[in-house]
Amino acid sequence: MTTFENPHLIYAPIAGRAELARLIAAAGGITITESVNVANLGKPDLLETGESKKNYMSPSGMPLLQHGDLKISQSGAIEAYMASIAPRYKDLTPQQKAVDMMFMGIKEEINHNCGKAIFTTQKADKNKAVEDVCALFDKWGAVFEDQIPTEGFIQGLPYPTPADLALLDITTSYMPIGSARKLAQYDVGKWEKVVALCDRVKADEHVNKYLSERKYADANPWGM
Repeated sequence: MTTFENPHLIYAPIAGRAELARLIAAAGGITITESVNVANLGKPDLLETGESKKNYMSPSGMPLLQHGDLKISQSGAIEAYMASIAPRYKDLTPQQKAVDMMFMGIKEEINHNCGKAIFTTQKADKNKAVEDVCALFDKWGAVFEDQIPTEGFIQGLPYPTPADLALLDITTSYMPIGSARKLAQYDVGKWEKVVALCDRVKADEHVNKYLSERKYADANPWGM
């Protein structure tokens, strides 16, 4: 059985439910390895090795993570684990970690509903899909614009934490969130405070380096 010294992420070559984990690793100072294969989506076993996803407590979904003897599924658990072992985030308080996890959850809700709109709803009723996406972004955009700071980062620290990175993921990753925005012709540029925050996040040295090498944020294997 293969074990990995560094965290090893298993997913598809898209942003989806893994991009925030990638961002947290990069911003937090963790080197990860990856296996990416779109054909593994929805399958009970990993095609490359034949290993059952049940070993990761998953019937068929991804992302998955292996780190030494640890094997886990669920994007929120993977993101939280990445943050917990990241050198940059080692001094975060329980309260700060809770705020980060809240934003992780918001990202996942938006990601899920965007995926539902583009993969399911629009097949039956495109207008309903557009309506749902606009309502989703209007709802969360209003909250973000009310609560996001006009200067600095969400936690008030001199560097971005997963909360900030979640907003970067929401506004810059294509599949499925960007695809849903395209379908609805929704402009997140009107989220002025969010855009300004994300510009500050992009300027962070670690994040900037990752963005210059980013492989999957714009990927669109289904041509949507």
